Amino acid sequence: MERNEIVTDALLEIFGLDIMELEEDMDLLDNGLLDSLSMVNLIMYLEVRLGRRIDRKDFCMEDLRSVSRMRAFLSSLQ
Repeated sequence: MERNEIVTDALLEIFGLDIMELEEDMDLLDNGLLDSLSMVNLIMYLEVRLGRRIDRKDFCMEDLRSVSRMRAFLSSLQ
């Protein structure tokens, strides 16, 4: 599965957010769509979907604040 699809699936499956209704650079935290607990759930979901552990040193919370940042973060993972 393409990593961009994982972002779409995660936002829909975990949070019920339709990516088509979101702006790519919308700050999901500032707009109240995600919070710190949902970020932990997001990381766990990504680990399962990617089939690998995401080490805390590999990312910062800024990497998960918007759809575009999530996509860039996933693209940076090897």
